[in-house]
Parts: sequence; structure tokens; C-alpha cells
Amino acid sequence: MFRDILVALDTSDTARRAFERGGELAAALNTRLTVIAVVPDVTGGAYRAPVDVANLRREVELETERLLRQAVDSLPDDLPATTVLKHGDPGKRIVEQVEAGRHDLLVMGSRGRGRVATNLLGSVAADVFFHSRVAMLVIQPDD
Repeated sequence: MFRDILVALDTSDTARRAFERGGELAAALNTRLTVIAVVPDVTGGAYRAPVDVANLRREVELETERLLRQAVDSLPDDLPATTVLKHGDPGKRIVEQVEAGRHDLLVMGSRGRGRVATNLLGSVAADVFFHSRVAMLVIQPDD
């Protein structure tokens, strides 16, 4: 069975539900749980906008750290979890963590944009699926 579950977390509802399912699985299987969140890069257009980009970058990082902390704090006390905070492209960072951490199950949410939107905008879940060799549990939107 699974020994080390990695849950990818962001602010979406499906990621929250993936975190809940990953925690339930880790508790039921008595396995390790690692939670990863990725601080996205600030887009190139932000550098031309009248904003303090360094401050914006720090605010996004603090918000992502808070998200991780709150998630892990919500877990039962008898379920220890490790957190990982990465920066950059979420798909690439998640794949790197899967390999570096030798995780054997990845649990993550999908935004469910549909085929056309996914082809135009990309999909982190699809990117991870095509570049990783680990079992995945992908949580779809409710609707």
C-alpha cells in the first residue's frame, strides 16, 4: 500500500477537498503525509505596473505559508505532517517534490476547466500527470 502521501495545496476548493481526502487516507493507512504549496512567480506584466513587486512577492509568499500552516493545524494531533514550500511553476515543483521525497501517492485538486480552457491556459494536474510516475488521486469540482 502507500507509505508516503503528498498533497498539493492551493486556495481552490478542490485543493481543500484533496487535502481532506489525503489526510483521511494517511490516517487510515497509518502513513506519512507531506503537504506542498507553491508560491507562483510574479508575472512579467507586474513589473510594468505601479506596484512594489518585491512587496507583492512577499505578500504572496506569506499567504501561501499561512495556507500551509492553517491546513496542517487542522489535522488531528496524532497525524503528523511535513510541509514543503516551493517557489515557481507549480507543476514542475510538485513533480520535483514527488521525486525528491519518494512519495508514492499524490493527491491534488483539479479546477475542471474543460478541454479547451485547459489547452489554452494549462493545467497543473495534467502537467504533473504527464511528467510524474506516481499514483494520483485527482479531486474534481463538485459541479
